[in-house]
Amino acid sequence: MKLIMIDKKSQVLTPSALPCLAKIPTINISAGCSHNCVYCYSKGYSNYPGDHMVTIYSNLAEKLSSELVHKRKLPYAVYFCPSCDPFQPAKEILACSFELMELLLKKNIGVQFVTKGFIPDQFMNLFSKHTNLVSGQIGISCTNEDIRRILEPGAASISDRLKNLKALTNLRIDAAVRADPLIYSITDSDSHIEDLCRKISENGAKQLAVSYLFLRPAIKNSLESNISDKNLLRKIVEPYKAGNKVKIGTSNSFGLALPSELRKQGYERIKAIAQKFEIAVHICGCKNSDVTSESCNITHLSNSGQLHLF
Repeated sequence: MKLIMIDKKSQVLTPSALPCLAKIPTINISAGCSHNCVYCYSKGYSNYPGDHMVTIYSNLAEKLSSELVHKRKLPYAVYFCPSCDPFQPAKEILACSFELMELLLKKNIGVQFVTKGFIPDQFMNLFSKHTNLVSGQIGISCTNEDIRRILEPGAASISDRLKNLKALTNLRIDAAVRADPLIYSITDSDSHIEDLCRKISENGAKQLAVSYLFLRPAIKNSLESNISDKNLLRKIVEPYKAGNKVKIGTSNSFGLALPSELRKQGYERIKAIAQKFEIAVHICGCKNSDVTSESCNITHLSNSGQLHLF
């Protein structure tokens, strides 16, 4: 993985066009991500540096401090990261994430995140001092390591992600699992979902956010370039031939989703399995606007209910 260090010129705290992220500002640590998940939607962004390359912003802490000083009201929380992962396995990225999160927490500003990486002990030690200000979703789309290595080659192992979940719940931090994206007929079978729910329950969590894969040209190109097993590739892509074009978020952005009936049936089946483990399932309405307006609870409201974005 090649790291490119540059200064960030634009604003650090940015709003999101996704309704689930509309309440709090967001931070991207980098452009590109060393996890190199083959389905990642950020591969279609204009600033995507290419596979096996990550552009990291070296001046984020300085710029963030300046932005916070000039805000009339501080945000109650900040979300990491819409298009990358704060816990990529590179010391430069981890150092940047730690500096930013420590800065925010010391100012009594919450830190919320989703990750498919491994969270080092120094972060857990930091979070333990601010448990009421931290919440996280651990990305686990399946519990099969062979599938994980194909779809998420640079991400943490499933066992490491479950260790993350256990460590967070042991600290009584608000933690959930995010199965996004699910791959129809690959990672959403009854046995896969039952094993996932069992492991979620065993590690102290009770919330599961779900959404099926959606296709854009860059995602389809990535699948075709990175999946050498042509039978597996066919099984992933073929159901989308009868798919629905769905608007994603509030911007003029669309993705090709599975046929709505397949998604409805899948979500109902997943909810029924999860119920046996007393796990609540939340569907991502941002990516399933044709079937639900539900929230995936990727972010959480402050205790005071005061919503201050800018």
